[in-house]
Amino acid sequence: MRTTSEPDEVKNQMRITNTIYYSLIIGMLLFFSIVIVLIQGKNLPSGESIDKIFIIVVPVFGLMMMVISRVIYNLMISKYEAGSSLIQKLSYYRTAKIIAWAVTESACFFAIIATMLTSNYLYVAVFVFLLGYFFLIRPSKESLIRDMQLNSDESDLILKS
Repeated sequence: MRTTSEPDEVKNQMRITNTIYYSLIIGMLLFFSIVIVLIQGKNLPSGESIDKIFIIVVPVFGLMMMVISRVIYNLMISKYEAGSSLIQKLSYYRTAKIIAWAVTESACFFAIIATMLTSNYLYVAVFVFLLGYFFLIRPSKESLIRDMQLNSDESDLILKS
């Protein structure tokens, strides 16, 4: 009889988390590529009035979303039940990560849309910065062990999977 904590199940759960993460990155990069192709060589109406607003709002919004994503993630991780099974902990970790990624992704999309509306490539720099942060908050076995405060048996099972 198999238990839910066997390495295959743990490996499958980590694969699901990684698949979601990389799908989000691919989606952002595809949208970014489409926007850049669409605005290349086009004479879009210069949105100087909107650009004056975005020049402040886009970087500030990006920084705010980075901080908010971290705060939400830390709050969620601090409220999980320590007596849960490893699979429940993995699921909770994934849920907290998805919410943090969604908050960060919203700032990425906002920067891309600002680029599309104004043709100002300054917002591409904001997007690249946010994408770099997105790479820093990727899921990993080490962050799972650290953040979920796994015991040594659970840690060994995660590291072996």
